[in-house]
Amino acid sequence: MWQSLRDAWTVYRHPRVFTLLLFGFSAGLPFLLVFSTLSAWLTEAGIERATIGYFSWVGILFSIKVVWSPVVDQLRLPLLQRLLGQRRSW
Repeated sequence: MWQSLRDAWTVYRHPRVFTLLLFGFSAGLPFLLVFSTLSAWLTEAGIERATIGYFSWVGILFSIKVVWSPVVDQLRLPLLQRLLGQRRSW
């Protein structure tokens, strides 16, 4: 068991994999900090819980971006597509 666990962790010693791990962590950390801080701040300001709950929908949409991103990839904005290209237009 320890050998297989050690083998699994050796992948993270490669600089590229470790860099991607850091990028992924740093991409998700701001959302955690913003939403938790915003929730506490709005609670302190006396905003209703239901209203604060609506902000969680933004976080949910971000979490399921893997589902809706192919649709956005195929979205064509004619003027911007001509100026910037397919992927940069959105």
